[in-house]
Amino acid sequence: MKALLNHPALALPTMEQTEDLRTTMLGRYRLDARIGEGAMAEVFRAHDTQIDRIVAIKALKPEYRRDPELARRFLREATAAGTLSHAHIATIYDVGETDGVAYIAMELVAGRPLDEVLKAQGRMPYERVLALGAQMADALAYAHARGIVHRDVKPSNILISEDGLTAKLLDFGVARIGDADPGQLLRTQIGQMIGTPRYMSPEQALGLPVDHRSDLFSLGIVLYEMVAGKPAFSGTGLATLVLQIAQAQPDPVDRSAADCPKGLRFIIEKLLAKKPEQRFASGEQLCQALRRELDVTTAEAPPRRRGLALRVKLPLVLAATTALALAGSVAAVLDRQDRALEHMAVVSGSSITAFITSNAAVLAADNAGLPPDQQDWAPLQAFVDTAAQDSGVRRLVVADSTGIVRAASDRSLIGLRYAPPVAETSIASANGSTVTDAADHAGFRFVRPIRYAGANFGKVDLLLRRAALDAAADSARNLLIALSAFVMAVVLLIGWLSASLITRPIRRLRRALDDAAEGNLAFRISHSRSDEFGGVFDAFNHAAAALEPRLGVPAEAAPSLSATVVTPRRAA
Repeated sequence: MKALLNHPALALPTMEQTEDLRTTMLGRYRLDARIGEGAMAEVFRAHDTQIDRIVAIKALKPEYRRDPELARRFLREATAAGTLSHAHIATIYDVGETDGVAYIAMELVAGRPLDEVLKAQGRMPYERVLALGAQMADALAYAHARGIVHRDVKPSNILISEDGLTAKLLDFGVARIGDADPGQLLRTQIGQMIGTPRYMSPEQALGLPVDHRSDLFSLGIVLYEMVAGKPAFSGTGLATLVLQIAQAQPDPVDRSAADCPKGLRFIIEKLLAKKPEQRFASGEQLCQALRRELDVTTAEAPPRRRGLALRVKLPLVLAATTALALAGSVAAVLDRQDRALEHMAVVSGSSITAFITSNAAVLAADNAGLPPDQQDWAPLQAFVDTAAQDSGVRRLVVADSTGIVRAASDRSLIGLRYAPPVAETSIASANGSTVTDAADHAGFRFVRPIRYAGANFGKVDLLLRRAALDAAADSARNLLIALSAFVMAVVLLIGWLSASLITRPIRRLRRALDDAAEGNLAFRISHSRSDEFGGVFDAFNHAAAALEPRLGVPAEAAPSLSATVVTPRRAA
């Protein structure tokens, strides 16, 4: 089996090296190797021969086996702990006594104790601290609800799974052995529980009556060490530790972990309150506070609401407003563009028509003074044929002063009477020249009189294609539409991001107000904002801090630790 129960981490002697248990069998369990040692018990990897299962066996040390009352309490409290069935508590399978040896058979969990993890990795990211802390608080709440107090919450009693995502509490019930005789417990701590006093509550260290809130103080020390990477109380001797735990405040956790959220700092500070009534009232309340902080760094399910969510409504409003503005702007730009392009086409077509007219004027004037049988229009036709080769020219007609067509791009029209266009939209007209939109809207028609020496010798009818003009307009229109679509997408994204930035703090504040309305003020909103929401969060935290002592119910029988004085015991 790969994983051993390293709890706490010691060398693993074989059974031949273990003098305390001289046989490899303990009832139905075959003891394979000693894998750990605690203050009052040894831990063995064992095999349940009846059901073929690998287990961990915890057996009392010889010096405690001689006390029948201690052995009975060990079995009785372990039996009570055996009723616990929780995902984050190591399961107890069996409790019994064989040949005067009281033992507990429990789940052998794959993983490493938290103290080894911290020693190897140092301080943990606060997200992992929140997740693992919530699991441990949930386990304690479950046990406390069934009347079982751990009394020995410490890193070596917390097992972290191999993937680092799951925590399991060990040794439930075992630490209650010293409850009947505080003096005996203190002697045990001095003699053998090296390291354990570092995680005791003030009332436990001073031998005062304790309840479930003692476990919460111990868990607070564990969380402090997970975040800061160092113990909350650094005393090296038991007396120093007792004084520090009872009277001194640990260094602020943000000195060692500047990235620790304010909410987590508040939780740890509240857990480490010297007076039990100033801590969280229950493990369940602590679990809720830790999960609330964890929700800040993970995806939160949006609360049920009426109508559209703000993160949908705000982008839609911005998009609709932008669409209206873009539609008006694009329409105006396209209209102005069409007018400009049309004006350019008219100017260009008029120039071409004027050039053709000036070239045809001399020939038309020469032929006008000759009898019809002597007139020569061939040079004019040659000029028209050359001009018609331009791709932009759709049709070109030259008529004389009598209205007879003398040259045309379509030779079938030569000799016929010129038929002026009808039902065409006028675009411009000046000095007898007209510009119209062709009936099929496929071109511009330019009609210009042929004048020479002040006399009228006919007219030129030029029809230019507008395909290039339409292509340019369509290209500009498509570019504007694409630009508008891009702007709309950017506006939608900005709106969604803006709404998300607004709804997240609003959701946190709403949850905080809901909890406060239910009377739960044992938390603070953690944030690092310097904007208006940061001011609102600070105002809520100040209000919660002011209201919490007014709404709290002080414990009447709770012993005061403020005047506690620890004096050394005189030698007998």
